[in-house]
Amino acid sequence: MLKALQNPPADIAKTFTCVLNLMAGIDPNVPVDKKGRLNVENPWKASLKLMSNPQAFLDSLNGFKAFVDGEKVPAQNFKAIRSTLEEETFTPEIIKTKSSAAAGLCDWIINITCYYDVVISVEPKKLKVAAAQAQLAEANAKKAEMEEKVADLTAKLAILQADFQKAMDEKNKAEAEANRCAKRLDSANRLVNALGSESERWNNAIVQLTQDLEYITGDVLLASSFVSYVGPFSK
Repeated sequence: MLKALQNPPADIAKTFTCVLNLMAGIDPNVPVDKKGRLNVENPWKASLKLMSNPQAFLDSLNGFKAFVDGEKVPAQNFKAIRSTLEEETFTPEIIKTKSSAAAGLCDWIINITCYYDVVISVEPKKLKVAAAQAQLAEANAKKAEMEEKVADLTAKLAILQADFQKAMDEKNKAEAEANRCAKRLDSANRLVNALGSESERWNNAIVQLTQDLEYITGDVLLASSFVSYVGPFSK
């Protein structure tokens, strides 16, 4: 039915012109200038050529979303249809009164533009998320590196602490032995000092005993005689 129209209503013509603008640089059957913009004198004639293979045309519409997702649709394509989308009469309901097929295309144009706008608005957020994820990965890598270093230093610290404890144990043992020896030395010194005061008495006793040895025989004889005498007699 659309192919039979030679001079379609303005709403239908605008609908297909929007399709041509969106397909510029995407569908090879859409003529473009050096800058990739739609370049036709008769948009309706170009539209009829585009619809000459209905299945291929439908496939190109269905596959257009993939081009949007892949960021392969130039921003100028959507910019070229903004003024048409702002028109109050450019709605599927109004266009459906003239052509149900054109109404379907109008609905597709509006929806794919909304989808493109969402992708464009989400893309910076996606980039931020990707950057944040990259920073997180870098931070996690540094964290893992630091944890590895901490584990290594902790192991070395444990060895040093064990060596330190061993040295402290040896030190304490040596100090205890030194204290014990100091006490014994102090006791010995006090004993020597205490015995030092007896040295003169001992020397005098030796002299006295040496002298007493000269009289001991007589003293013993005298004592024995006395004991023998007084033994048999009472007081």
